[in-house]
Amino acid sequence: MTKLITLKNLPKTLTPNEDVLTLSINLNKLKYQQDERLHLKSALTEIKKYSMEHPELNYKELERQVDNLIDQNLPYQGITLFIQGNTLELFVLPRTTVDEVKLTISKSPDLLSILREQPNKMYYLLALEGTSFRLFKIVDKTVAPVKLDADAPTDLVETLGSEKRGGELNFIGQGGSTTFHGHNETSKEKQIDLERYYREINKYLVETIDLTVPIVLMGLPKNLALFKRISEKLSLSEIQISKSPTDLTNAQIEKTTSNEISEQEVETITDDVAAINNKRVLTDTAEIDQAIDTNQLNKLIVNVGNLSNSVDDHLYNDINRIISRALKINSQVVVLKQEEPQSPALLEATTY
Repeated sequence: MTKLITLKNLPKTLTPNEDVLTLSINLNKLKYQQDERLHLKSALTEIKKYSMEHPELNYKELERQVDNLIDQNLPYQGITLFIQGNTLELFVLPRTTVDEVKLTISKSPDLLSILREQPNKMYYLLALEGTSFRLFKIVDKTVAPVKLDADAPTDLVETLGSEKRGGELNFIGQGGSTTFHGHNETSKEKQIDLERYYREINKYLVETIDLTVPIVLMGLPKNLALFKRISEKLSLSEIQISKSPTDLTNAQIEKTTSNEISEQEVETITDDVAAINNKRVLTDTAEIDQAIDTNQLNKLIVNVGNLSNSVDDHLYNDINRIISRALKINSQVVVLKQEEPQSPALLEATTY
């Protein structure tokens, strides 16, 4: 059985202290390049050899599941599979990029190979207006509108029309303007309607989008504050754009948000690195392990920009193990790359 997984939940799902097979596959290359198919065949051969010494791993079942995944024409550039012989589940991590087929067998999942290839983050962009909303998806800095269902709550009046208080809504919006009417023409009543409407938007998103993808909010500051206060189950990004989308076309939103999000991403990482100076910094793996043991690890910074291709296997596996342990106790893991602000060490951690 296959199961989609996130990096955040992976260490909490795998069995500790058991071998993990990490297999990354470029699905796009696999369709058109013979060499890539040969690389996958070679990786599967290595897994088959491993299974001969570890009979708890059912190789034939694994091969069948891998073939089924490839035949499904999945909507991803690539995937990483996490395999343990003591479970019948095959954990699948969707990837927006994979350089090539890579197999690692260790006591921890090979997260470093994923982190060093990891492209720009994926987001949803929720453009909130007073009486409507638009949804976009951002992948590798490309912003594209999401096609909403026919019953999506894209209009306040239509959404709340069947539940009017006092017989009528307190305001409607047309052409960017707002007209009040009804029994209670006050800002308080307008706020009540807006809150009810935003709750409907929240409910719709929870039922239709990938809840593991963070949402960047765009809108007037007061509207963003309201939505953040009432939102449930959604993953809201620290990045937000305090600008009304009401008079902007989709193309204008795409241009504005792509640049803004990139700038805020760099600012966030810069702040993370600067904050190190104000806390106790750990670079020794034994000290970091001790901080994890006592649940005192606040933030783990992995500088993959300083990770050479010839890094010692023991150190490589040790870093993977620490990343997995940090994620398991919900510590924040920050990844630095060559084009981003650098910290002097390959691995740094701060405590509470």
